[in-house]
Amino acid sequence: MRRTAFILGSGLLSFVAFWNSVTWHLQRFWGASGYFWQAQWERLLTTFEGKEWILFFIGAIQVPCLFFWSFNGLLLVVDTTGKPNFISRYRIQVGKNEPAGETWPRNGMEVNKE
Repeated sequence: MRRTAFILGSGLLSFVAFWNSVTWHLQRFWGASGYFWQAQWERLLTTFEGKEWILFFIGAIQVPCLFFWSFNGLLLVVDTTGKPNFISRYRIQVGKNEPAGETWPRNGMEVNKE
């Protein structure tokens, strides 16, 4: 019982000391860089003269949309042309490593005309 208490107590003491050390270092880092980030945010607000809706439109709508379509546009080129070959060889569809062809966009947009 003493041995277990000694091991658990030593482990708990070491963990608390480590945690306090990590917390102290993180607080020092955040305290040093906190003013930097606040200054950058205030500079951004003064650039747009306090119009938060512009920041929302650019930051939450346009930037993610730009990244999404730029990456997926490259994948669309790989799907339609089959080039570069080093990317299309890792596709997961069995027997589907050939390009989609010329009719692919038109067939995807056809409407049922019944």
